[in-house]
Parts: sequence; C-alpha cells; structure tokens
Amino acid sequence: MGPSRSEPGPLRRALNNTCPGCGQGKLFRDRIALVPECEHCGLDIGRYNAGDGPATLLIFVYGALIVPMAFVFESFLSPPLWVHAVLWGLVMLGATLLSLRPAKAVMVALQYRFQTPEI
Repeated sequence: MGPSRSEPGPLRRALNNTCPGCGQGKLFRDRIALVPECEHCGLDIGRYNAGDGPATLLIFVYGALIVPMAFVFESFLSPPLWVHAVLWGLVMLGATLLSLRPAKAVMVALQYRFQTPEI
C-alpha cells in the first residue's frame, strides 16, 4: 500500500525545502548548496547531484521567453543597446537566481523518486 493522500510526496517535500525522504530535515545548507545528508533520517542527499542541469534548463526557458520580449521592447521603444544589455541581463539573472533553488529541489526529488544510480 502506497503513501496516504494526506502525506506529501518527495516532490512536495523538496519544494518545501525539506528532505525528500522524510520531509523533516533541511534540504539546503545555504542559498543553493545541498546538505550532505538529512539531519533527521540520515538520507545521503549528497548522492543526488543536480549539477548544472537546473541552471541550464532555466537559462534555456528564460531565454526563450525573454528574447521575444526584447524584440517587442525594441520595436515599440527603440532604446539604445546599453539599455537592452542592462535591462535583459538583470531580468535574466534575477529570474534564474529566484527559481534556481526550486529547480534544484525538483531535480533532487526526481532523482530520489526514481532512485538514480550513483555515478
């Protein structure tokens, strides 16, 4: 018999910044660094290596969204190039940094859920 409906799954636990295994211990040591192991259940979180996958995915997704916005901005206002560089650079950086932690949590939760082998 699987987990009850009221019990959150690994994805929900990770998005709450807790251990995907028990949902009690912290998942992150600081802003984006994972803890080596869960302080509550001892799960080896260090074996779930998100690597650069979340950052790369976010850069591609935000690039696909922001580049068309830059074209629209250019066609309506025609600002100098330095305005584009500053504006869209900051938008891309801010969006990526704000969503990097949840993306990394999702990657760890998926690896936990499907029990990927160690590399």
